[in-house]
Amino acid sequence: MPPIRAFAPILARNGGGALVNMLALASWAGSPGFPGYAASKWAQWSLTDVPRTGLQEQGTLVVGVHSGFVDTDLSSWADAPKITTADVAERTVEALANDRWEVLADADADADADAETRQAKAALSQPLHAEPGR
Repeated sequence: MPPIRAFAPILARNGGGALVNMLALASWAGSPGFPGYAASKWAQWSLTDVPRTGLQEQGTLVVGVHSGFVDTDLSSWADAPKITTADVAERTVEALANDRWEVLADADADADADAETRQAKAALSQPLHAEPGR
């Protein structure tokens, strides 16, 4: 939240702009092996979502980038499909150009409409009694 508080007034004085927060699939679907990471990404998602309404009035777009594993040194340990940093950047710029609030970035998003971030987001609207993954 401190970066938003710091930059929002500057963006307002300049007629608006955009703030981008790098989130993760863990924003919506945690892993038992990494509960602290999931909790921090969930909180960051909330800190991205909440200011949107107020900042929209000043012409500032707040974008959340939800990704699976990104191909970086940090994720080198993971034996999982990874999206490149260039693809994440391209999808983020596309979202900014089209005034979209969210970027769903998976390694297989172009090939598979059921990519992990899309599945996780869709699961948020499931009834509370729904079985996981349905």
